[in-house]
Amino acid sequence: MARRKAPRLPAAAAALATALTLTPGTASGQARDIDWNAVGRAIGRPLTTESQGVHTAEWLRTDLRVVNAGVTENPAMELSAETSFHPTSGGRALMIGEITLTGDEVDTVVDRLQRGGVEVTALHKHLQEETPRLWWLHYRADGDPVAIARTVHSALVATGIPLDQEAPGERPIDLDTGALDRIIGTKGENENGVLQYHVPVAQQVTDTRAHLTLPAKMEASTLLMFQPLGGGRAAVNGDFAMTADQVNRVIKALRSHGLTVIELHNHLLYEQPRLYYLHFWKTGDATELAHDLRAGLDQVHAPRG
Repeated sequence: MARRKAPRLPAAAAALATALTLTPGTASGQARDIDWNAVGRAIGRPLTTESQGVHTAEWLRTDLRVVNAGVTENPAMELSAETSFHPTSGGRALMIGEITLTGDEVDTVVDRLQRGGVEVTALHKHLQEETPRLWWLHYRADGDPVAIARTVHSALVATGIPLDQEAPGERPIDLDTGALDRIIGTKGENENGVLQYHVPVAQQVTDTRAHLTLPAKMEASTLLMFQPLGGGRAAVNGDFAMTADQVNRVIKALRSHGLTVIELHNHLLYEQPRLYYLHFWKTGDATELAHDLRAGLDQVHAPRG
């Protein structure tokens, strides 16, 4: 994952991000207990240090040509393997990740993760009519980060992912990103030519096994992705992160704006409050799409003034 500039957040989201950086699990002394270079060597590539004490690695599925609803997908549309670590205490870390798999890769990857003590937390679809058919596997572990990284690497080598690839860059995005930023209410990130927005959930979310408040990048945010299609058009995909009482309000808002609702499911096992994730799809004028997605965001965040 390319090193990113910290996004500008709305006031409420910024306050939440500040609060998260002050949780006990982010204490600098605990972070120094972990040799992140050793973790990177174990997982097979140097980790990127993100905001809120998160350390990440990502590999795009550049080995696959994925077409969904007539759109050839940029691998940065979450066709990837992602792993995020956050220190907890005593040299331990919480790891949360996901990986895009072909059908014949799923069982081997599951077996290798579980053999090394990494828990499978979800298996489902993110797209509605993709070829080849794909699955998204979510996983989690809490313990020695080097041992966890070795286990994740052993699973990755069972896939067709090119593990020696360079980190995703910032290819040009042929969209009015400033206008989209204003509509969504935060600054998007350029990942391999895809504009991504991570909008933190309004609630504080805790992993009750690791006793850690989850940073936004570790499943505590809504992910909105815009892939440019030319002429100001885009394909949007991603997932809304919601509590139970928000689910049907968001579905109603998205459907009223013509978005295809793909799947509703969980990604985690031990989070409190329980979170649900809604995946969606639509193509069209990028600015109009941003307004469509803003209608969903307004159901999970206070409307902007």
